[in-house]
Amino acid sequence: MLKKKKYTRKQRHTILWFQSLSVRIFAGIMVLGALVGLLFFARPTTSNAEKRTLTEFPKLTAQSFWSGDFFHDLALWYSDTYPMRDTLIAADRKLENLYGLETSSRMVGNQQKSDEIPEETQKVEEKEVEKVSAPDSHAMEAEIQSQIQKNLYVKDDAAYELYYYKQEPAEIYTTAVNHIAEELKGKTDVYSILIPNNSGVLLSEEELSALGGSDQGQAIDYYYSLEPNAKTIDTMDILREHNDEYLYFRTDHHWTQNAAYYVYTNFCEEKGIEPNQLSDFEKKTFEPFLGTFYDALQSEAMAANPDKVEAYIPMATNELTFWDKEGKENKWEIVTDVSTWNKNSLYSCFISGDEPLVEINNPKLDDGSSCAVLKESYGNCFVPFLVDHYQTVYVIDFRYTQNNVLDFVKEHQIKDLIVMNNITLIGSKKVSATIAGLLT
Repeated sequence: MLKKKKYTRKQRHTILWFQSLSVRIFAGIMVLGALVGLLFFARPTTSNAEKRTLTEFPKLTAQSFWSGDFFHDLALWYSDTYPMRDTLIAADRKLENLYGLETSSRMVGNQQKSDEIPEETQKVEEKEVEKVSAPDSHAMEAEIQSQIQKNLYVKDDAAYELYYYKQEPAEIYTTAVNHIAEELKGKTDVYSILIPNNSGVLLSEEELSALGGSDQGQAIDYYYSLEPNAKTIDTMDILREHNDEYLYFRTDHHWTQNAAYYVYTNFCEEKGIEPNQLSDFEKKTFEPFLGTFYDALQSEAMAANPDKVEAYIPMATNELTFWDKEGKENKWEIVTDVSTWNKNSLYSCFISGDEPLVEINNPKLDDGSSCAVLKESYGNCFVPFLVDHYQTVYVIDFRYTQNNVLDFVKEHQIKDLIVMNNITLIGSKKVSATIAGLLT
């Protein structure tokens, strides 16, 4: 039996003094943190690290007060706009690196509980979707950034997004895609393209099984099975066939334009047109590129082995027009030289980045052919491949648009509507509902 250690009166006094001092220091830090949080004038409105606008102070209404939404949004605003947030996040990452906490492989974020993916033959009752005129772009940015960063598997100098299937967003999204395809039948062909995350394409079956999550191939097949009125494009199989190539960035959540090319060839096969050869395009390379994963993780291994952005310029034209978030018309390039830009921004070389509406006119065609692409940023590097096949290409970003897509397609008599999104991003109910509202 162990004997309890006896302390002298002086030792007990010293121990109590240190305990008291620790409590006072902790209390002082908490008070200081609360006081800093009250510095409203010092609260940031944007995050350079996360490349997004931060949550705005919520508007108080009687409805939001009694429902509790105001207090929920207030808490989100308080935590999201804490003074010096980017500096504190960077300091935390550096402290981890200093103490050797960055390992060759680790999980970042908590594993989620996913829903079971039904069999393809199991149909669901269609969900009624309310019409919306325009989403809250700030909320969309925050939601998508959260989706990107909360389930990462970090291995050596790369990060991989895990995928967790959710039934309700799947029903909302597929109902809307199927609905617009039915509405436009005989006038416009609707193509559905769902893009898998890098983990589903690049990691082995053994690794994916050990990490958990949902099977992205099975999820995409199920989504497609609920869209019988749309033309669906294979993405998983073609990308898996080429997964020894540079298909996804190591330091960013996007796919490369090389990956987009393989999906483009499948689109051409479904449409019955001949795809251009990759060797026919003029190629630009921009490096070094450190993207969203690096911004979140501040990994020294990633910094030591940055990505590069390879961009292919359409043969017909490199000119476009876009309307920004204030509605102002701008002239830009389909592939812009970003060699002098910040190394975190190089993916923005494609189609002026993320704008509400882009229009590209092909001077070499006069056949009335047209398409519209409803997308988030995954679609940016896919669009340049379409330019040589259509007289007019419209690009609509669902996060910022003021246009109801169904009305827009009818008004402009568009021949093909391409709805393409990343499988993780539409797994958010908020995102899928926004897209659905614009499609109905």
